[in-house]
Amino acid sequence: MTSDRNPSVSVIVPSHNRRARLERLLIELERHHREAGNLEVIVAVDGSNDGTVEMLSARRAPYPLRVIAQPRRGPAAARNAAIAAARGDLLLFLDDDVRPQEGLFERHLAFHRANARAAAIGRMAAPREHPLPPWLEWEAALLERQYARMQRGLIETDWRVFYTANASVPRDEVIAAGGFDERFVREEDIELASRLASRGVSFKFLPDAVVHHVPDRTFEGWLAAAFERGRHDLILESNLGFAERSLPDDWRRRHPLSRTLTRWCVGHEARTRLVVGWLRSAMVAPAPVPRRLLCSALFSVKYWAGVAEASGLRARLWRDLIDRQAMGVSRSAMS
Repeated sequence: MTSDRNPSVSVIVPSHNRRARLERLLIELERHHREAGNLEVIVAVDGSNDGTVEMLSARRAPYPLRVIAQPRRGPAAARNAAIAAARGDLLLFLDDDVRPQEGLFERHLAFHRANARAAAIGRMAAPREHPLPPWLEWEAALLERQYARMQRGLIETDWRVFYTANASVPRDEVIAAGGFDERFVREEDIELASRLASRGVSFKFLPDAVVHHVPDRTFEGWLAAAFERGRHDLILESNLGFAERSLPDDWRRRHPLSRTLTRWCVGHEARTRLVVGWLRSAMVAPAPVPRRLLCSALFSVKYWAGVAEASGLRARLWRDLIDRQAMGVSRSAMS
C-alpha cells in the first residue's frame, strides 16, 4: 500500500466487561482521530454484561463509531466480526485497555504509505501515572527488553511479535489470510501473523507509535494467561514447519534454576501447587526479594504446564518433545 494520500483506517477494538477502560479509550481517540483523516472505530462487544452496550449507545463521538454486539465467543471471533464490517484500507488493532499517545496514527499511516504488503507493530509502554503490581511490572519490563533488542537488531522483527494491542495491517491481507482462527483464545494475533508471513507480508517495529498499556489482570488471571499462552503456543507450533518452531530455543533461553524448578513441577499437580503457593507468598512478603526472578519462575511453571497439557505428555514433555526437538535441531545444524 504505497500512496501519497492517507489510506482510510478502521480501528478494531474487541471488548469484554471493561466498560470504564473502553470509554477512556474512546475519549482518548477523540483527541487523536484527526491525525488519521478518514477513520472509523469499530467496537466488537464480546458478551459484556456490565453496561458496555448501553454506554456505547449513549456516546456521541466526533468520528464514525460502529458497535457490534455478540455472545461471548472470544477476542478472535470479536475481531473477525469487526473486520467483516470494516470499510477502511488499513486495520489498526487496539486493545480496550490502552491509551493512545500523540503521533500514533501519524506513525502507522506514514509507514503504510511507504510500504506495501507490510504490517506494523507499535510500542506498548507501561503507564506513567501509577505503579503496576509485581507480576505486571515484570511483564512490562520483559516487553521493553524485547523492544530494545529489536531496535538494536539483536532479534528480528517478525510475525512472532505481532501484538494486536497496537498493530496495523492492510485489511485485504487479513481477509486473504482468512482472518483470526477462532479456536485460539490466546496467541490468536501471533497465529494470524504466521499466516500473513507465509503470504509474504513483512513486519516492522515502530518505536514511536506508542500506546500506554494499563492492564487490570489479577495475579490469578496472570497465572491463567501464562497457562493458556503455553497451551496455545504448542497448538501453533504443531501447525508450523520444523524450521519455524521455537519452543526448544525458548526453553534453552530460560534461567537454569527456572528450568530445574519447571522440570520438577510440570506434570505433578501437588508439586506445582506447592511451588506456586510458596512463590506467591514470597512475592508479597515484606522482606526485600527478587520479585522479577520470582515472576519469571512462576510464569515458566504455568506456561510449560500449559504446553504439557496441550501435548498430552505431562511429565514426559521433556523427554518426548522438548529434548527430542532440541536434539533434532542440533543434528540439523551439524549436517
